[in-house]
Amino acid sequence: MPIKLTKDGRTILTGREYSEFRRDLFYRQRGCCIECGRVTIFNADIDSDFAFHVAHRGSRGMGGGIRDDVVGEKRGQVKGGMCGKCHRESHHQQ
Repeated sequence: MPIKLTKDGRTILTGREYSEFRRDLFYRQRGCCIECGRVTIFNADIDSDFAFHVAHRGSRGMGGGIRDDVVGEKRGQVKGGMCGKCHRESHHQQ
């Protein structure tokens, strides 16, 4: 089940659909981080500062409880793509 619609109206993407969503986001942003403007690399190692990450608003919650794989303003929704460095800093991991 690659696309799941939850009872509360959230969209959860997995597999090919999530990969396509991520790729579309990358191209819409021309590969740049929404925070620092750094050019990212779509297929870079996830731990790289230059890797392209999908950034959700706020925490996705334990087990993805508030995750909503659509671009939007609500908590849990995607605010855009970030470089690995900015994404880790946003989660206080760097």
